[in-house]
Amino acid sequence: MSTQQFQGKTVEEATKLALEELKANLEEVNIEIISPGKSGILGLGGEPALIEVTIRDDGKSTKPSKAKKSNKKKTDLPRREMDIVDEDTAKLAVDLVNYILSSLEVDVKTFFRDQDDFDNKSVYFEIEGDDSGLIIGRKGETLRSLEFLISFIIKRQLDKKVRVILDVEGYQERRRQNIASLAESAAEKVIKSGKPVKMDPMSPFDRRIVHLSLENQSKITTESEGSGSRRQVVIKLK
Repeated sequence: MSTQQFQGKTVEEATKLALEELKANLEEVNIEIISPGKSGILGLGGEPALIEVTIRDDGKSTKPSKAKKSNKKKTDLPRREMDIVDEDTAKLAVDLVNYILSSLEVDVKTFFRDQDDFDNKSVYFEIEGDDSGLIIGRKGETLRSLEFLISFIIKRQLDKKVRVILDVEGYQERRRQNIASLAESAAEKVIKSGKPVKMDPMSPFDRRIVHLSLENQSKITTESEGSGSRRQVVIKLK
């Protein structure tokens, strides 16, 4: 098996870089986190995240053959649905959050919610304290890196795909309310003009907020279009 090391500002960035360079997907490799990187957690500079990536023996290369090229359009593999949070998943998430925050020596307190308001496929933590700003980071980058790191470890250890939400001093809740408000304003515009409105590209979780905020609207419907980081919600009349 071929093993290589990759660096990035965060584990997520290093993982994306590795998959792009190796022309592989997540299911075709084994990833070991050598170091989560100080900058990937606190956003204060320091050492980058370091991972070690090994291509599995049974992995299939996605690199096209030089001898034969196909004009067929590539079909995306179906995405795996989120798993329901069980007791083992919740316990591991709590242990990871407590371990990471204690290792960072930040002055915060954490409170675990048994179930997110939206569904039972999320592990939701409320965090508050004097150092809460460090956990959020610039434009929420540190928060997203921590959420990715915790969900990544859960996926590797328990093979459970769940959503990790760290709500620091109500930051996530305020963001949720802002997105819902934008969605409702866009819906009103659609009803008045009769023309579809495209929201800005969003993460899967933010798109879900839009869909759920408008699901009871009788005159409009929502759908997601696009791919990757450019995927966005379209609001239109039924």
